[in-house]
Amino acid sequence: MSQPITLEDVLSKNETELLAQLSEKELARLYWKFRGLAKTLERDTAFWNSTNENLKVAYETLDEKERELAAAYHIIRDDLEVAQSVQSALLPRMFATMASELELGVYHKQLTEVGGDYFDYFRTASDRYAIGVFDISGHGVSSALVMAYLKAQFMTIMERLENPAEIVEWVNRASYEFLREVRKYATVNFVTFEESTLHYVCGGGYGLLLGADGQEHIFEKKNHFLGLRQKPYLEEQLPFVVGDLLVLYTDGMVEAQNLEGKDYSVARLNDVVRRHRTLPTEGIVRLCVEDYHSFRTQDSDDITLLIARKTA
Repeated sequence: MSQPITLEDVLSKNETELLAQLSEKELARLYWKFRGLAKTLERDTAFWNSTNENLKVAYETLDEKERELAAAYHIIRDDLEVAQSVQSALLPRMFATMASELELGVYHKQLTEVGGDYFDYFRTASDRYAIGVFDISGHGVSSALVMAYLKAQFMTIMERLENPAEIVEWVNRASYEFLREVRKYATVNFVTFEESTLHYVCGGGYGLLLGADGQEHIFEKKNHFLGLRQKPYLEEQLPFVVGDLLVLYTDGMVEAQNLEGKDYSVARLNDVVRRHRTLPTEGIVRLCVEDYHSFRTQDSDDITLLIARKTA
């Protein structure tokens, strides 16, 4: 006598005609199995409908946030463009005394829209002139704000003092607590000019003087950065006569690297200047920049290079 057909037999053979051979008990099992599957389907359908609704809300929220971010980005871009314009306006213009005695070439480039490299021209208390080249630590807006602050400090004291060591020391004292609070510091290369000499204070940065007579002087870095400590600054004096070439720059060029990880270096930049020292200062600057660009893979810092020739 053959065994009765079970629900498992029907499901395994996938033959619907066998349903007619099921007993009432097996049909009841089929019914309750169907009810269980229906409830599972109902529950899963509700879950996925809820998930889809949540995803829809999430996507709508993301779209809204994306629009908000886009609007914020445009505001930031607009603000940075204004900040860039302001910082450009703060960069100096030569005045009559300087223009009559110096031939100047300058390359100045910030790594981002605004930055911390800064150069300036000043009138001294005796109506002579001075040049400052500074590098505020870091990049971007915070360094640019510190740059503006330091410019104001120097402008304040230039009307009262003449000696470069005293000027830089006054600015350091006046700025010390502020710089410590914002965790910033700045290299300083500050030079005042007399008729046939220059006086300088070097606290970081680089200076090279190529004399028309063939003599060469590299600035001695005897001083500390602005904002690092409170102690007197030392100044040096060098002859500066017609034909002499003064080169001031920050570390942006010389610390940039090539594909092999080698620095562009102070030695290489100084050598380019030496080889082209008879050219107009703008031509020397251009050749320095071209040589730098041919070497480095990308800019890694703000850059300032200033070359001045004594003409009268």
